[in-house]
Amino acid sequence: MKNLFKSPVIILANGLFPSKLIPLDFLENAGTVICTDGAINKLAKLNLVPHVVIGDLDSIDSNLEFKGLIIHDTNQYNTDLAKALEWAIMNNIPKLTILGATGLREDMTLANHYLLFDYYNKIELEMVTDHQTVTCHIGKKSFISHPGNNVSLFVQDFGTTVSTTGLKYPINNSNLNPSSNGICNESIVKSFEIDSSGAILVFRSHLKA
Repeated sequence: MKNLFKSPVIILANGLFPSKLIPLDFLENAGTVICTDGAINKLAKLNLVPHVVIGDLDSIDSNLEFKGLIIHDTNQYNTDLAKALEWAIMNNIPKLTILGATGLREDMTLANHYLLFDYYNKIELEMVTDHQTVTCHIGKKSFISHPGNNVSLFVQDFGTTVSTTGLKYPINNSNLNPSSNGICNESIVKSFEIDSSGAILVFRSHLKA
């Protein structure tokens, strides 16, 4: 089935609907849009129709008529976003952008960020919000940036060794624990680099115009 889904592939989760230009641009230029359950209701208000809907389907407006692909998954141990990610991996989709994964509920926002830890080594992922792009990595990774852009780091495990270059407050082969110690850094050049011994979430504010 991998050839049936046009790139770029977007998952629209049922959190706060995007309102800023950058995430909306991702949505408008998507080749394939996958909605998690009730997210289809928000998309319908813009007269847009997804290609796939995944979830337990308990939040979809009964007045909506949808003729696309419906994946009914009643597993109560996975969130609808986790179900969508599992389905994408099963269908050999190599890269995804997740929208609408934050806001509305703090517990779901945190859970969705943790999903990046769970799936970063299975599929290429980025989470794009109104304000930031969030990705998960291990090892050495470079990022295109702009002087002044905010950068925050969150590791998964205690004792993770992290080094950075190109940031205002450098980290030099130091242990970073799951806490707020890595937030509110700042890029000072047009690209910066993170080297981490374990999985790390990298939050980057959107590039300035």
